[in-house]
Amino acid sequence: MNIKVFRGRSWGSGRMVRGGIAVMAGLAVAAAAVLPAQAAGPQARSKPFPAWTPPKINPTMTVAQAKAFVEKHTRADTKWFGPTTGPKAPKGHLVLAWVNANASYTPYIYWGDGVKEAAKILGWKVVSFNGRGTVSGQLKAMQQALAMSPNAIITPANAEALEKPIRKAVSEHIPVIGIHATDFPGPSPKLDLYMNITSNPATIGRAEAAYVIAASNGKVRDVHLLDSAYSIARFKAKATVAPIKNCKGCKLLKEVNLPLNASSRMTSVVSGLVGQYGTHWWMTTCCDGFLPDVAAALRASRIHPGQVRLVGADGPPSAYEMVRKKSYEAATVPEPSTLFGFEAVDAVVRAYAHKPPAHFLQPVHIVTHANVDKEGGDKNQYIPPNNFACYYKNIWLGQHNKC
Repeated sequence: MNIKVFRGRSWGSGRMVRGGIAVMAGLAVAAAAVLPAQAAGPQARSKPFPAWTPPKINPTMTVAQAKAFVEKHTRADTKWFGPTTGPKAPKGHLVLAWVNANASYTPYIYWGDGVKEAAKILGWKVVSFNGRGTVSGQLKAMQQALAMSPNAIITPANAEALEKPIRKAVSEHIPVIGIHATDFPGPSPKLDLYMNITSNPATIGRAEAAYVIAASNGKVRDVHLLDSAYSIARFKAKATVAPIKNCKGCKLLKEVNLPLNASSRMTSVVSGLVGQYGTHWWMTTCCDGFLPDVAAALRASRIHPGQVRLVGADGPPSAYEMVRKKSYEAATVPEPSTLFGFEAVDAVVRAYAHKPPAHFLQPVHIVTHANVDKEGGDKNQYIPPNNFACYYKNIWLGQHNKC
């Protein structure tokens, strides 16, 4: 068997072994034999650099500004705003642990696909663990990942709930990279994240506000739906509703706080809104995950598409399908899919060079019926058409290919 060495562990033929534990297909199982540890490889910096300046909310927007914003951010943005220089990837066969918060949630699947695609360029290995959508499951998955002693951990799980295992990872010189793991992009010294990858939540909220202000010509009547248990949702809500509140002719009807998993309550919530406000209003929201239930509740109330229109964020396949079919959802502000995985691997490369993560935020993109099948939309995901993989490959491998 071809055995290769990394950080004192051995792997080969699709199986990893450390301390008598083998990990196969992302699940920890008892090993039949123990392979001896070899010489340790390169050591990363795991302690985060200082946090970036928090995003700022712009509370005002004219109708003209809203229309200009929408026109700009519905176009294909082929320009690469990310890094073009940086450290080469460390030599050796590194192993990354992908601790998925919930392997059934499509955006997480796409982000994990990006991690795997990027790792393949470097000849690295990725082992996946499934947190199954619960805090207890995510803690267990993190513990399984730590038992493997990977070279780095990448996770979209809520970092606040994983404080102890993240701290343990950092103490063992294992950098932890989050994707949507906390409020803001950048390093998070408070939560021991070497990097947290996300779009600018202030700009996401502004994009939603811009769309409804522009589409209504400054006369929007808006209900904003959020799950206030998530601080990022509260921040997006402020960024969305502030311009609407300050738009002359616009009106914020109500903010509704509801858990994301409260499907059984949506019919009564929506019927209450229809009873109070009638029709011809919009709904903005932190998370597209709400909107299939909202659409079902609107149908149950015999409200036709066009009488109430929805605008969401994150851009899962359900959002693309509703926008494509003009089925209540008029627009979504998606997160990039595989790009986030490449950003995460780049953060690992920089951790091994003891360098801070690249200060880069992909500009927001607004998906509408007119552009729903572009920029990866035909695959129900947002893939920026800026050839990002080429730029990262050049950096990591020290190449100079034209991108």
